[in-house]
Amino acid sequence: MKVAELGRETAFCKSCGSTMRTRAIIHILSTELFGESLILPDFPVRTDITGIGMSDWDGYALMLARKFNYKNTFYHQEPKLNITHIDPALEGRFDFVISSDVFEHVCPPVSVAFENVRKLLKPDGVLIFTVPYSKEKGTVEHFPESHDYQIIETDERHILKNTTKGGVSQVFENLVFHGGDGLTLEMRLFSESSLMEEFHRAKLNKLKIYKDSDFDHGIHWGVDWSLPMSVKAS
Repeated sequence: MKVAELGRETAFCKSCGSTMRTRAIIHILSTELFGESLILPDFPVRTDITGIGMSDWDGYALMLARKFNYKNTFYHQEPKLNITHIDPALEGRFDFVISSDVFEHVCPPVSVAFENVRKLLKPDGVLIFTVPYSKEKGTVEHFPESHDYQIIETDERHILKNTTKGGVSQVFENLVFHGGDGLTLEMRLFSESSLMEEFHRAKLNKLKIYKDSDFDHGIHWGVDWSLPMSVKAS
């Protein structure tokens, strides 16, 4: 496959099915933890390093669990983690948190999720983070008054019915789902500038956007948006 054909979500590794995004997650995690980019099988076994994933891809999550004291979590199944309502017992426990293409699905207000992910981290912990984002001025919230809502499947499409906190009924059509129709609803499209503001408000002030190519590990970004990043409190 030619470099120009590589897309963010193109599964181009015939043996493992990884995409450029999932390969970048491991590249960044290795760089942040060990100071160099290692392929996942070459990670040392370090059970003293504690990590948590948010709906991570099995292709790397299963091996991370063998390398570290790491647990993958989910919103709808066990082991569960609702990033808008975290267990206080989890605060300050993790050397790393992986959140890859999750925050665009979190119900508003999304600022709570940014604050809580900081709470999960140790003082020197690192967040490995991706979301689709644009270079426009602000985040586009598709359902800014979401409160009591349900997604209803009709004969031809899905619609969202919402009742706001003020009791106003709303109906939304032309929903965007990730992972297939009716699966994971896109709540918003972030902008890069609004992401920076969210991190700043959450006191996650040390941020690095990984925009450089790493051809040895099959990573080449032909765009300047929706790039992966590492984020720390200090």
